[in-house]
Amino acid sequence: MEVTQFTFKVVLVFIPGIIAHALIDKLTTHKEYKVHQIVINSLIYGFASYFGYYLVTLLPCPIFHSLPFSLPQNTQDNFSKIDFTEIGFASLSGVIVGLIFSLALNRKWIHFFAQKAGITKKFGDVDVWGYIMNAELPEWVIIRDIKNDLMYEGWIQAFSDGNERDELFLRDVKVFRNSTGEELYAMSGIYIAKKREDLIVEFRSLV
Repeated sequence: MEVTQFTFKVVLVFIPGIIAHALIDKLTTHKEYKVHQIVINSLIYGFASYFGYYLVTLLPCPIFHSLPFSLPQNTQDNFSKIDFTEIGFASLSGVIVGLIFSLALNRKWIHFFAQKAGITKKFGDVDVWGYIMNAELPEWVIIRDIKNDLMYEGWIQAFSDGNERDELFLRDVKVFRNSTGEELYAMSGIYIAKKREDLIVEFRSLV
């Protein structure tokens, strides 16, 4: 597919949005993005980056007033002139936008306020596995591996986000025979890599 000069200029202009999207992609847990979602998100984050940069140019300081801002004019002129200084500063704004959006998504701010307003009951995580692991629940758990007749008692130090593999790392672990309750051994730490449907996670208390 031929890339026209106009298309190349548009991509250059929206580098800040691409940077913001890349940061959010790395810093948050989410389902795999489709191509059209990447394009739309990059456009949204790009406009947010330029808007943040525009607000900086309005600050009552000669240094900020001297910064270039030609995006509105460029859109009218079909991006005939590209200001790389503007793109550079907007890219810095894109980094900030990416960090802010990542913080908001990881803290579930949108879902928190929507739940308070009675708009939704969604919890904001990719699935219940992520919700349980990220929730402020007691870290001390019992993991039952029914297939291998094993029971692990310990606290969760780390877990996978579930996009590729289901993994748990437990500390201060006691291992029992699940069918009889017989204690087999104790370890400082155990790494478990199993499909989550083969495990049962139990909490002694939810207080």
